Amino acid sequence: SDGRWNKLTVAHGCYWKKCSFCDVSLDYISRYENASATELVNRIEAIVNETGQTGFHFVDEAAPPKALKTLATELLARDVSISWWGNIRFEKSFTPELAQLLAQSGCIAVSGGLEVASDRLLKLMKKGVSVEQVARVTKAFSDAGILVHAYLMYGFPTQTVQDTVDALEYVRQLFAAGCIQSGYFHRFACTVHSPVGKNPEEYGVTLLPLPEGGFAKNDIGFVDPSGVDHAMLGEALNKALYNYMHGIGLEQNVRSWFDQKVPRPSVPKLFIESALYGKSAKPHQKTG
Repeated sequence: SDGRWNKLTVAHGCYWKKCSFCDVSLDYISRYENASATELVNRIEAIVNETGQTGFHFVDEAAPPKALKTLATELLARDVSISWWGNIRFEKSFTPELAQLLAQSGCIAVSGGLEVASDRLLKLMKKGVSVEQVARVTKAFSDAGILVHAYLMYGFPTQTVQDTVDALEYVRQLFAAGCIQSGYFHRFACTVHSPVGKNPEEYGVTLLPLPEGGFAKNDIGFVDPSGVDHAMLGEALNKALYNYMHGIGLEQNVRSWFDQKVPRPSVPKLFIESALYGKSAKPHQKTG
């Protein structure tokens, strides 16, 4: 947001296309096509010559690790000097070695979805990652000098208050460990083209009738029998996150951000540290 960025895609669509909250049935997600590294760098050189700008934002749904590796190798081989960033999945394929290679090719930042920061809910939404994996991948990027922004989500079907408190504790630990530098909590919205919208019974929710007329039919209301007040929880999540991004309150008990009484986190105090460095952490140790 600090200037002009040339927009380009490494690949069209999403190579994963399984996430329950995503419009995976639509063409812009489901049809996956990618270009060769040679073609991409040819395009990059042409755009630089045309615009005089060397900053690139790859606007993929999720740029594939293999394609980014070949792109970085091609950029370095041809001595093309640019700054770039884009959206990825926190795949285990993003090793420390690959993160270093991407940084050498001009990568300055990545954004990716941690979403609900709960292994139970990540599995339910078919995200294909675990919190431990996200910790290791984001730390690899951060150690390479690449800024990491995490997309976060709350209000997913069956998400309890305990899940939400635990998610915030995971996020606190990720910030404290230097894994991520930025993030934003998005309220889950059900869309008619997503797996949740197409098969709500699999996620324990009931859909509301779509309103008559209107320009488009996309978001659809739903009833989650858990009855959790996600709007109230969201205020605390965003307040905490704003402070974490400024390095404030990282040692503070996460319950202090909530105006209402919430349960203690069930996440071990050293969970992220254990994921990164192999230190022991009891699975159900309370954090206070």
